[in-house]
Amino acid sequence: MAKSFGDYLAGAGYFLLDTTRKAVLRNDDETVQQEREAGISILTAALYEAKIKDPEIIRLLQKYYGLRENEAQEQLRIEKTINHPCSELESYLMSEEALSQQEAQDYIIDHGTVDLLRQERSLWKLSPKELLRKIE
Repeated sequence: MAKSFGDYLAGAGYFLLDTTRKAVLRNDDETVQQEREAGISILTAALYEAKIKDPEIIRLLQKYYGLRENEAQEQLRIEKTINHPCSELESYLMSEEALSQQEAQDYIIDHGTVDLLRQERSLWKLSPKELLRKIE
């Protein structure tokens, strides 16, 4: 039996509906993943700033986010060596150099601070003032 034009339209409609549904689900999955990653980052930063010991931070990341030990260790490494020094430098630039928050963030980005911290592993141990001298 031959399909009518209406059958083709109905089939196309189902195809479009199914494709749209899959696209929405994919977008929802990406949004959920981004929110999860943001939560992990916020928790890691909060625990690190509270001077919680590294093993406890790793344990809590594993417990509350289901991270494997090596994933939790990597998250802590990124917080210690990149995120925290950038945050401290941003605060320093705002308080000591009278930059706005946006200007401080732009300065950090424009001067390749993240890349510098990745390349020179010991820089994260510097004070914000010393890090600023190293960047300039």
